[in-house]
Amino acid sequence: MMQRLATRLQAYYTEAHPEISYLHLNQAAYAAGETLWFKAYVVDGSTHQPDSLSRVLYVDMISPSGKEVALRRTLALRGGQAHGDIQLPDSLPQGIYTLRAYTSWMRNSGEELFFSRRVPVWQATSSSRVNSRLIAKEMSAARRETASASRPDVQFFPEGGDYVAGLPTVVGVKALDATGTGLAVRGTILDDQNQPQATFTTSALGMTALTFTPTAGRRYLARVTLPGGVTADYPLPAVRPDGWVLNVRDAGPNLQVFIRYQPPQGRAVAPVRLRLLGHVRGAVVYTGAGQIQGPETFMATVSKAGLPAGIVHFTLFDDQQIARAERLAFVPDPAPLRISLQPEKTTYGLREVVSMAVDVRTAEGQPVAAELSASVVAVAEGLPATGTTDADVESHLLLTSELKGYVENPGYYFRQPTPETRRALDHLLLTQGWSRFVWGKLLASDASPAAAYQFLPEQTLTLSGQLMRLNEKPVSNGALTLFQGASKGVTVGQTDATGRFTFTGFSGQDSSRVLVQARTEKGGSNVMVKLDKLWPLPAKATPLPLLASAAALPSEVGVYAQRSRRQQVLEQQYRPDSSRSIVLRNVTVKGSRPTPPRHDPRSIHLSADVVLRTRDIPAADNATDIFQLLQGRVSGVDIFRTDSANLLQVRIRGISSITGGSGPLLLLDGIPLPNTQSLQGIPPSMVERIEVLKGPSAAIYGMRGMGGVIAVFTKHGNPDYDYSHEKSNESVVVYQLPAYYRPREFYAPGYEKASAANRPDPRATTLHWLPRLPVPATGPARFTFYTADEPGTFRVRVEGIGATGQPVTGSAVLVVADR
Repeated sequence: MMQRLATRLQAYYTEAHPEISYLHLNQAAYAAGETLWFKAYVVDGSTHQPDSLSRVLYVDMISPSGKEVALRRTLALRGGQAHGDIQLPDSLPQGIYTLRAYTSWMRNSGEELFFSRRVPVWQATSSSRVNSRLIAKEMSAARRETASASRPDVQFFPEGGDYVAGLPTVVGVKALDATGTGLAVRGTILDDQNQPQATFTTSALGMTALTFTPTAGRRYLARVTLPGGVTADYPLPAVRPDGWVLNVRDAGPNLQVFIRYQPPQGRAVAPVRLRLLGHVRGAVVYTGAGQIQGPETFMATVSKAGLPAGIVHFTLFDDQQIARAERLAFVPDPAPLRISLQPEKTTYGLREVVSMAVDVRTAEGQPVAAELSASVVAVAEGLPATGTTDADVESHLLLTSELKGYVENPGYYFRQPTPETRRALDHLLLTQGWSRFVWGKLLASDASPAAAYQFLPEQTLTLSGQLMRLNEKPVSNGALTLFQGASKGVTVGQTDATGRFTFTGFSGQDSSRVLVQARTEKGGSNVMVKLDKLWPLPAKATPLPLLASAAALPSEVGVYAQRSRRQQVLEQQYRPDSSRSIVLRNVTVKGSRPTPPRHDPRSIHLSADVVLRTRDIPAADNATDIFQLLQGRVSGVDIFRTDSANLLQVRIRGISSITGGSGPLLLLDGIPLPNTQSLQGIPPSMVERIEVLKGPSAAIYGMRGMGGVIAVFTKHGNPDYDYSHEKSNESVVVYQLPAYYRPREFYAPGYEKASAANRPDPRATTLHWLPRLPVPATGPARFTFYTADEPGTFRVRVEGIGATGQPVTGSAVLVVADR
C-alpha cells in the first residue's frame, strides 16, 4: 500500500510538472511616475532548478480594489528567466497594488499558485505631503468595500483537521482584518455551559495556538476581544465523537509525529492499522506503518538530516487508503548557499565608480554558478523597501509558494531564526496549510493528472478556447480557420472531444489582429467561439488596505516623494528618449473646435471610393454571403463563378484589364485573405461595412492593390460598435494578439565621457538595476556603476538561484558622501 501511495505521489509531480514563478523587484515601494524594474524567475516546482516547461510568462499589476488589471506585460522566458519594467504613470492613484506572475500551465491549479506581491505606490507631489484629497477620491470604492467587511475574520484550525472528543487538540488561531492583514486580539474558548476551556492572545501577525480537550456532545465558541475593545463570538466547528488527531513537534534535529485515535462509541476496542507518509515537493522522505489501540499514542521520529529544505507534508492514512489527517512542518536548509558582496570600500563620493565583487559558494566553501539580479536603492526608513521582512526568493521558494493565500511579512521567518520566529512559523503552517492536490482524487484513478488539464505549457504565444453550441454544449470535431494576414496566410484546426482548441506558433514580435472562424463538422454556423482570457481578474476581489493619510505619513516618505519627483523632472529634461511625461496641474482651455472623426485602426487607407453600410441595405442579414451584398450595388465590380473549382471570382472593371486580370486585394478587418472562399464563410449579419477602392485610392497597398481593394469590416472588430439592436453571431471572432514586451535598459551614465559629465544625473531613488548577473562556477563575478548627484545611504540587494536550485540572497550598504 505504501508503495502505491509513493508511486502515485511521484507520478503526480512528474506528470503535472508544477512550476513556481517569482519576481525580484528593484524596490519594495514606489512613487507614482517611477519605473518598476523586475527580474522574473520560473523554476521547476519540485527541484527548484531554474527552468520550466513554459516559455511565456504573464505579469499583471492589479488595482487596489482588486477589480482591474491596471498594467500588464507578456514576457518570453529563456532558461526560466526574463526581465522587464513597468512605467508607473504619474497620475496613478495612490494605493497598494498587487503584482502577480504566472504561466498558462500554472492556471490549471488555480490562482493560489501564482506569484503575488503587494506593492505600495505613493503620489509623488511637489510638496512633502501626499495629496490626501486625491487619495480620498480615488480610493473611495476600496474604503466602502473594506467598511462593509469590517468584522475581523477569526478562524480556528485544529491540528490535523478535526476536533475529536476526548483527545487533546492543538488549535491554531488566525485573526485577519478585511484586507487580509493580521490583527492582535485576545479571547477565551467557552463551552455551551459558558465554562472557559482555554485562553489565547494572537501576535501582531494575527496568529497563535492553544490546546484544549473537547467533550462529546458539547458545543464551543470563542469570545474574542477585537481592536478597540469590541467583543464578538465565533462558533467553533462541531466536535467529532471519533477520529484521528495528528501532532507534529519540532525537536531540534528531529521532527516528532504523534498520532492518537478515538474509536466509535460502542465498538470493541481493537488495534487499528495506520500508515504515515511524509514528502517534500513530491520527494518521499518518510514512510511508516503501525497500529494503534484505544487511547494509545503512536509516535514516529523523523530525522531532519538529509531532508530537502522547505515544507514537509505529513499525511495519515487508515487501512482503506483514506487520508485522515495532514500536517505541515518546516525544515530549514542545513547548508544554504553563501553569497559575498564586496565593494572596494564602503564610502564613495558623488559620481564615483563603484566596483562590486559577487561570489557564491556552498557551505563547504566551493564556488557554484548562479543566475542573479541586483538593485542599488536609496534607503528611506519610512518605506518598506528598507525593512527586513520583505518577500525574497528564499522565502518564496521554500515557504509562500506552497501556502494558500496572502502571507504577511514572510521574510520575518527567515532573517534571524530564534525560538520566537520558529514558533511563529509553526503557527503559520498550522493555520495556512494547503496541498497542491487532493489525495482522494489522486488515488481514485491511475490516469495522468495532466490529462484533464485545460491549459497547456506555452512554448510560444498561443490562442486557445472552446467551441460551443448555442445551448452551451461543446462541439467536438469542429472546424476552425485562423486568418493571420498575407504574410502568414490561413491556419486550419479542429476541436477535441470537449470542444477545445489551441493555435500555437505566434512569434510575439508584434501585436497583430487575427480572425477565428468556426463551423460544425457538417458546416453549420450556429456555434459560438469562446476564447480563453489571457488576463483573468482575481477570482475573489479583496480590497487592500489604504495607505496612510498625509498627516500620518513618516517624514521620510515625503522626502522620498520629493526626491522621486526631482528625478522624474530631470529625466524629462535631459533624457527625452525615456518616454516619460509629466502631468501638469489643471489647465483651463477656452474655446472649442469640432472633433474630427477617429480613423479606424483596422485600415491603412483614409478614404474609399465606395462605402456600403449594412444598416443601409434592406434585409442585408438575409443575403447568402458578402458577395451577394456587393452584386449590383457597386458599379464596375463583376462577380462570377468559375467552371473549374466552382469558386467565386471578383473583378473590378478597368483595373483588372490593365493588370492582366488579377483580382482585387481582399481584406477582413485589415487582414489580407487568400481567396473569395475565405470571405464567403462570413455571415452578412456580422458585417458593419464594405469599402471598395479603385485606381489611385488603392495605391497605398502597393502591388497588392493593383487590382483594387475590397475591405470588409466586421462588427466584432469594432470595439465601439453598438450591439444594442443586433442579433449576435459568435461563430467568428476577431482578437488582438499581444506581443512580447521589449524591456528597456536601465540608464547607466558613463562619466568617463565628457558629454555625460555636463548633465545632471537623474538617478535619485534607484541608483542601479542589473537584471542579469551571471556568476560562473569558476569564481566571483563583478559589476560596476557610478554614484549620482545625491548623497545618502544605499542598499545593494542581490537575489537569484544557484545551479543547484538553492535560493541566493545577499545585501550590502554603501554610503555616498557629498565631499
